[in-house]
Amino acid sequence: MDVNAKQKNSRTLLLLDPYPRDNPYQMTASERRSIWFPKLSLPVIAAYTPPDWDVCLVDEAVQEIDVDQPCDLVGISVMTCYAPRAYELAMAFRQRGKTVVLGGVHPTYCPEEALRYCDAIVCGEAEDLWPQVVADFEAGHVKRMYQMEHFPGLDHYRSPRVQLLNPDSYMTRHCTFTTRGCHFDCEFCSVSPFNGKTTRRRPVPEVIQEMQHVKEWLRSEIVERMSTGSLWNAVKTSAKIWVGLEEGSIVAFVDDLHNSHRAYCRELWQAMKALNIKWGCQSTLFLGDDQEMVKLAAESGCVSVFVGMESISDDSLGETNKGFNQVRKFEDQIKMFHDHGIMVNPGMVFGFDNDDESVFESTLNFLIRNGVELAYFNVLTPLPGTALYERYEREGRIFDRDWAKYDGKHVVFHPKRMTPDQLQEGFFWANHHFYSWGSIWHRLRHTNQRLIPRLEMNHEFRKLIRRTCPQGTLSPIATVLKNLQAKLPTIDTGLLIPSALHTITQTVPLKPQDLFLKIKGRRHDTLTALFIDLEGTLDHLNAQELLDRIKDAAKKARLDIVVNFEHLRQATPKALQMLLDQEILKAVAPYATLRYRKLRDAFHSALEGVTVSEFEPLEE
Repeated sequence: MDVNAKQKNSRTLLLLDPYPRDNPYQMTASERRSIWFPKLSLPVIAAYTPPDWDVCLVDEAVQEIDVDQPCDLVGISVMTCYAPRAYELAMAFRQRGKTVVLGGVHPTYCPEEALRYCDAIVCGEAEDLWPQVVADFEAGHVKRMYQMEHFPGLDHYRSPRVQLLNPDSYMTRHCTFTTRGCHFDCEFCSVSPFNGKTTRRRPVPEVIQEMQHVKEWLRSEIVERMSTGSLWNAVKTSAKIWVGLEEGSIVAFVDDLHNSHRAYCRELWQAMKALNIKWGCQSTLFLGDDQEMVKLAAESGCVSVFVGMESISDDSLGETNKGFNQVRKFEDQIKMFHDHGIMVNPGMVFGFDNDDESVFESTLNFLIRNGVELAYFNVLTPLPGTALYERYEREGRIFDRDWAKYDGKHVVFHPKRMTPDQLQEGFFWANHHFYSWGSIWHRLRHTNQRLIPRLEMNHEFRKLIRRTCPQGTLSPIATVLKNLQAKLPTIDTGLLIPSALHTITQTVPLKPQDLFLKIKGRRHDTLTALFIDLEGTLDHLNAQELLDRIKDAAKKARLDIVVNFEHLRQATPKALQMLLDQEILKAVAPYATLRYRKLRDAFHSALEGVTVSEFEPLEE
């Protein structure tokens, strides 16, 4: 009798994760099952909904939303790029007399906009707010805005109701999290503004208990499917489990910074050994500096890490407040993960102020050379709520306000050292070339663990890219800039002249790192010119190579060239003489004006009284 009364009086909550049906990047079922896992926001909201409510969860990336579906209350999770679709759905349900609540990052930072389309918004993390929203709805007086006053605690956290997710639609539904917040402050990222600049951690025993419960639930679901289906389906499922392709064969930690606390990770990973599972997470790349921790992660079942590498340029990393990523360590850190059988999936961002057209090819060359198994490319995007958005607003650089394009795949701002079209084309080009068969083979040929799942993921990414992404082309300047990058050995060390711009004397012994000339070419951000920075030691041999590259760049780019000697530490007299050779200067002159910046200041004693009558490269 009580059960019947509860069923009669129960209400229905419809939770929606919007995804535009006409989105060109819509995945097929096989692509989702290989590379996609769900967001946890709505399963968490379901867990914090009173038990006398029926909850229905619909991920529009997986199944269509029926706006006529019977329900009492509608909750929609809104990311910025899905805001237009979320607003469209909200208005459709409101027209049918339903109460609609929007939550997530976008309504938090654009509350006035969001309130135009719904009955109420939840700003910030919702665990403490959602029960009050439901209680107010039941009482008939929902407020317009629910504002988080403090971050929810993570002790006794209710496990996300991942059982509500559509089965057989993701790489895994076995998703969970261990931490919230991020103590880093990357300019383009909304995590620390939204989740806090310190990390909160769930108690390890509670995480282990949840993982054990979901593991057993998924296992029983698979057993039931095998026992009730055909023999052929049972054989296929068994084969997929054996090679690691079956849904649930890997646990996904969706924390933005899973390894934020070393002692916590040591306790967690040690406890996970008994679960006998495979898992992946989002991690800092510098975890690869700690062999003990990488070994422990591998022993506990870690098979994959997504790392926010972002760029292979120290200048770009410094620009976005990510100087803790050190490019000089990247290769060794990647190798550390690979040595322990862990797949490395870097997230890369194109479009920083220090990026020019050379960034695409140089990035791909680095990733392919180091055998990263996957990579996720994004166009830099100024999301509301981030410091990047505020800076670009001040500078007047945002030209597109269509939120649907704020998905990391479209250019919505004016870059500094290339045009928007060049950035967009380079993004397309990078995707196609990284997921070419040649690249896939080169990156996976040394893989000795989980080869079939990794090959399958690359295959599905390749299908997705080829179906949804234009080919893309690089401008001729991109090749010119690429050819200007070099690190050349210094052979002749006799009679070295120290740069007057550095505190170097000839009595200081040369170090191995000094016996190279590093050439870095880039587009100047204010001049229509190529800018070449020199570092290290210049002798006549690498001076000749430098001049050959300058002549080639002048012919192909037809842009003025500025060579910067500010950071050059020392040079030989013969090298300095070669830089002012009349015949070489004449060879460049028909195509470009060549200027030497800080050459006279750096080596004034050697160049005192030197003039070049017809071509004066020393004039700045």
